[in-house]
Amino acid sequence: MIHYHKLGDVPPKHHVTHKENGKMLMEQCMTRVAFKSTYSIIYYRTPPTDECKVRSMELPGFCPVVPIAEQLLHRRHLRTQDMQPTGDFLTGRRTLLMNADIQVGVCKIAQPAGKSWFTNGEGDECWFAYDCGGTLESVYGVQSFNKQDYILIPKGTPYRLHPDNDRGTFLVFESATSIDLPQQFRNESGQITMDAPYCHRDFHGPTELLSFDESRHGKPPYDWVVKFGNRLSVHEYEHFPWDVAGWDGVAYPVTFNILDYQPKTATIHLPPTSHITFAGRGFVICSFVPRKVDYYDKGEYKAIPCPYGHASVDCDEILYYVEGNFTSRKGIESQSISLHPMGVPHGPHPGTYATSVGAERTNELAVMCDTFKPLLLTKAADAIEDKDYHYTWVRRENTPMETSK
Repeated sequence: MIHYHKLGDVPPKHHVTHKENGKMLMEQCMTRVAFKSTYSIIYYRTPPTDECKVRSMELPGFCPVVPIAEQLLHRRHLRTQDMQPTGDFLTGRRTLLMNADIQVGVCKIAQPAGKSWFTNGEGDECWFAYDCGGTLESVYGVQSFNKQDYILIPKGTPYRLHPDNDRGTFLVFESATSIDLPQQFRNESGQITMDAPYCHRDFHGPTELLSFDESRHGKPPYDWVVKFGNRLSVHEYEHFPWDVAGWDGVAYPVTFNILDYQPKTATIHLPPTSHITFAGRGFVICSFVPRKVDYYDKGEYKAIPCPYGHASVDCDEILYYVEGNFTSRKGIESQSISLHPMGVPHGPHPGTYATSVGAERTNELAVMCDTFKPLLLTKAADAIEDKDYHYTWVRRENTPMETSK
C-alpha cells in the first residue's frame, strides 16, 4: 500500500521452488482487485488451507450488525466516552455507524487478546489508537504502534492487536473496499509526492517475522475468525497457522502517527477536505492537528478561523474529538463523535464564530470522516446518543443561548 517491503527469506523469483531445511514452503499470493493491483507473496511452513473445522460465530454489537429502524434526519452527538471497556480487540468491538461503503466503531479493550485471530474479509481496516501504544501481530510479522497512531490493516490480513497493559481505546473504520493514500498524493511511479502532507518515512511496517511462542499463543486448537457478508466464521487449526519463513510485496499493515500529518494553512479558511489523510470508495478520512490558522488581515476585513456554516448536500460528516479545544463546538468532549448529515445545514455553535477572529493557532486534535452515502446508527450508537444535541444551537436543558442570526 505504501512501498515495497521484505522480511525473512524469499526466493529470487516468484512461483519457483523455495525450501527450508529441505522442506518445500507453500507460496501464497495476497492480491488486490483480482491480480491487477498491489500484492504480497508469503511463504508458509505449513499450508494455511489445512484447517480442521469451520463453525459460525456471533459477536453482538459487532457482527452481525443492523441499523436502528427509525432515524430522523438531524445532527447527532454520540458520547463514546460513556462506553464501558469490555473484551479484547475482537470481542470488545462495537459498530456505531454504517453504510454500504464503511462502518465506524469503537473498541475499548479491557483484557488480553484471546487465542482467536481475526481477518476482515470484506475490506481494509483503519484503527486509531486514542490513548495507548502497543503491538500488532499479523501474518506479516510484529510491529509496534504508538498513542495516536493510525494502524492500516489490509483486507485478508490475519492479526491480533495488543495494547500496552491490555487496556486501550480505539476508533475503528472498516471499509467495504480499500483504505489508501489519495491518488493526488502519488506521482506516476507511486511515490508520495513532495507536496503531500506526509512522506514515506512517516509510515512504518512490520519489523520482524512472527515467531510461535506457546506461552503467548497457547496450545492448539487455534481459531481464525473471518468476517464476510455481515457474518463471522471460525476456522480451527491443529497447528499454529501463521508460521511464515518470509514474504515480500506492498500489501501489509502500516502505522502512521496523526501528529506527523503536515497541515495546510492559508490566508482564509480552507474546506475540511484540505485535511484529507486517507481515502476509500465513497469516503475520506481526515486529520485535524494543531496548526497556524487563517491570517488574512486587510483593514476591517479579517480572516475567520472558525469553520463557516455549510450544507454539504452530498456527504455526511463525522468528527471524533481527541483533545484540545475544538473551535466551533460547545458541549463536546474528548471521545465525542458528532454526525452532521447531508440535507441539514450545520455550522459553528453560537458565540464561537465571532470570538475566533484574531486567533493565531488552534490546538485541536480530531479525526474526521466524510461519506457520500448516509450513515445509519446502530443500537450501540442509539444507547449513547446525546438526544438534545440537535437543539444546542439555540438551547440546552431549557437554558437560553445566543441564537445564530
